[in-house]
Amino acid sequence: MRHPVAVIVALLLPACLGPRVDASRYFTLPATGPSTARTPVASVGLGPVTLPPYLSRPEVATRIGTEQLAYASNDRWAAPLEDLAVRSLGEELRARLPASEVLYWPWPLGTPPDVSASVEFLRFEGDAAGGATLEARWTVTPRGRHPVSGVSRFHEAGAPGDVPGSVAALGRALGLLAADLAAAARGAGG
Repeated sequence: MRHPVAVIVALLLPACLGPRVDASRYFTLPATGPSTARTPVASVGLGPVTLPPYLSRPEVATRIGTEQLAYASNDRWAAPLEDLAVRSLGEELRARLPASEVLYWPWPLGTPPDVSASVEFLRFEGDAAGGATLEARWTVTPRGRHPVSGVSRFHEAGAPGDVPGSVAALGRALGLLAADLAAAARGAGG
């Protein structure tokens, strides 16, 4: 007879303790790039863009060792990280080329962009010191010209345990990547 009473108490106890508070924080990636004074291109195409599969989860990843990551229990991306990175990088490119329009992969048939950029992220995560690391292989192709390829590596510093600062550092690293892509486009005659 005691067992059914214990079950009922166990079921009712959480309701008596009140509503559960969600301590989650949600982050986006800012576009921070300055607009340049150069003659704008009509359009820049961005894509395909890929991130490592280990970043395909809502939790913010922090590298805590050479071969070890930790995923935050309360710090999450407000949307899939790949979508946030692509949109932020697109806006950075728009400002740095500058471009009047950003087309995202796959762009409409018959409407190729003036300059296209594809990016494969190799690393894109915060670190235990509160900073962020971005490493990416990329190819920039101005329409009618030969593609230019390269690898960009950036580390932006931060404060230990500061996830918002680490996310801001990731945004700054995206701005530096956009600067490399824009320089490649201009150097190739874009």
